Amino acid sequence: MDGRLAAALQLAADRASAADADAVARARLLASSRRIQVAMLRHDDVALAAAGHRTATLAVFAGREEPPPVTRRTVLHHEISVVSGGNSVGFVRAEVFLVPLVAGVERDSGTATSLVVGGSAVSGTLAGLSLPAAAGTATWVKLHGATYRAARGELVAGRGVVAAVSRNSIDTAVRHRQLRIAAAGVLTVVAVALIALLLVLRRRGGVGSARGGRSPMAVLGEVVAAADDPRALLPVLLETAVGAVDAAGGFAVWDGERMAEAGFEPAAARPLSLELDPETAPGQRQIVLFPRRGSFSAEEREVAASLVAEGRIALDNARLHNIVRRQAVTDELTDLANRRRFMDVLRQEVARARRFELPLALVLFDLDHFKQINDRYGHQAGDEVLREAADVIRGRVRETDLPGRVGGEEFAVILMGTDLHGAAALAENLRADLPALVHVGGSRDWRVTASFGVAELGPSDGTEELIAAADRALYRAKEEGRDRVSAEPLAPR
Repeated sequence: MDGRLAAALQLAADRASAADADAVARARLLASSRRIQVAMLRHDDVALAAAGHRTATLAVFAGREEPPPVTRRTVLHHEISVVSGGNSVGFVRAEVFLVPLVAGVERDSGTATSLVVGGSAVSGTLAGLSLPAAAGTATWVKLHGATYRAARGELVAGRGVVAAVSRNSIDTAVRHRQLRIAAAGVLTVVAVALIALLLVLRRRGGVGSARGGRSPMAVLGEVVAAADDPRALLPVLLETAVGAVDAAGGFAVWDGERMAEAGFEPAAARPLSLELDPETAPGQRQIVLFPRRGSFSAEEREVAASLVAEGRIALDNARLHNIVRRQAVTDELTDLANRRRFMDVLRQEVARARRFELPLALVLFDLDHFKQINDRYGHQAGDEVLREAADVIRGRVRETDLPGRVGGEEFAVILMGTDLHGAAALAENLRADLPALVHVGGSRDWRVTASFGVAELGPSDGTEELIAAADRALYRAKEEGRDRVSAEPLAPR
């Protein structure tokens, strides 16, 4: 299956599973709350209404009768019985609305997605799409006169999801290559961590740890340290703070933008603002909590401040982990993929292209006479030429492609879904851009050029064969005078 379609389907499945588990866990916590049980016994509608609106997925029903049925097939729901004194006194319903969840996957992945119910696409731009016959297999389909590459997969509880990319988008639009299944895994970890933290807080009655143990936030910092983005921690930190001080709700701000919200904001409440990064301007990175009545007590303020202080450590750990992780796969000078990362991706893409009979091309190129640049202008000027060349490459390639620095002055680009003709066209564009946009030592006395070798994966080729073909073409370009593109002919099929 095409990588970006597979990633979108997996992201949808993971988000649905995490949202379902999170909603059930929240409902169970609410159903086990003594405050809710007492409110149901007393028929305290005000307290029940406030509890039910703490999250958009929960609703509270007092009484012994079953809540009204949910008839929409686009909603997952669970009813959790509220038991007091051995008797059921009501229910908490947890609901997960799948249409906006799937729409969120489309927004975040850049891939059109639709909820599938009863074998039909029922939401978004793909509603009415004729679905691929077999789940997990990418194929070409048509909708409203447009051609799409589409695949469908299982979502949760008998519901499905379909992901598609238009043919035009495949050829011309910018796509988010770095969206991977790991990103969906991070979201799942965050949801599980939230559930675990709320349970720990409930058992311990606060954020402190047992004697000799660690606090929940310290454990959380280790769990989310593998996240690509420290902001993935914000929803967990917010929900934990809301639960720890029994706040009505709150929101988290990162770089001036609201990144997470919880609960609701009562009228005339005096919020508590807690800064997440003292080195940024006030209000740029913070958590804001709303008390249920008037204002927070001194004890609640102390608990919230302590929790957010530990949250700052977890955020910094995640940020540092992200830096180390990026350094492991990125060339320090040019910020392109390093050789190790490039070769790992090339092997993966060769295997995928052969399995699904997709085109795959490779461009190799060297900067001409680069040693003379270093000898004449110095290594600092040579490094600046490499950085500028990397900027030129980034400006030309799609985000579905992967450029890398594979040697001193050697660069390469993997072009997924591209044939020999398309790869040669990209190489010609780069060849023309380099002397126009890259200058040595800020002057125009030296014309920066490069020699290019282009090859397409053959029907029986592997990674080594593809590299060898591109290398042969690069050698020919140098032999023929440099500053040119040479393409290795594709063997007859």
